[in-house]
Amino acid sequence: MTNSLQLTTEQSCKPRCDHCSTQSRCLFATLPQATHEQLWLQARERTVAVGERLETQGAHAQTLGVIKVGLLNGLRRGPGGEDKPIVLLGKGRLVGFAAPFGQPSMLSLVTITPTRVCEVDVQAIREIAMHHPPFQQALYKSITDFMGCMGDWSHLLRQESYLTKVCVALHLIAAEEGNQSFRIPSHTELANVLGARRETIARHIALLIETGLFRKIDRWHGVLTTPDCSPLSGRAVE
Repeated sequence: MTNSLQLTTEQSCKPRCDHCSTQSRCLFATLPQATHEQLWLQARERTVAVGERLETQGAHAQTLGVIKVGLLNGLRRGPGGEDKPIVLLGKGRLVGFAAPFGQPSMLSLVTITPTRVCEVDVQAIREIAMHHPPFQQALYKSITDFMGCMGDWSHLLRQESYLTKVCVALHLIAAEEGNQSFRIPSHTELANVLGARRETIARHIALLIETGLFRKIDRWHGVLTTPDCSPLSGRAVE
């Protein structure tokens, strides 16, 4: 079984790169114009429902993709054989970045918000894109940035205060979205990645709102009001 999604024709279309808000973060945008147009003929923009799996740990992906819109849960299977969420990934992150090197996926990726992804067959990546040094360098940088993101999520889990954990998590999500205003994952999803109860997440988001560090826009969206969580420094651990 392949690692790419088998979607209907109605769910996929040609990407509109000139109108894409993710263009500044897109790996494919690093290619020379002529090569980009050649790769564009192979690309598909796909709509993915919440809860769909885009990548499976240990499997060899058949496509290299860029997340255009959406937030994904990165799960890692440990020695106990259970998938555990360890990171949230968003706009501009790669799906299947190990595939061009012939390596299996290191994480499973599951969508937790409505998602769109631009994908290109791995063979086309190898034949068309990998010959260009700027593309190679951009691919290496994307992988390095991903490792840094993993480190940030690991670091936040070592915070003593759940209030700080939730605050940092929201800032990391905002960084993935490239905007202080963003769609909030469900309390259940945040609880899973932070190793907490749903009620704990709800309570501490309410505390962040009370302290003025976060503001709800509507049921699904919120905006951070400070550049970081430093206003919480020195606050007593709950």
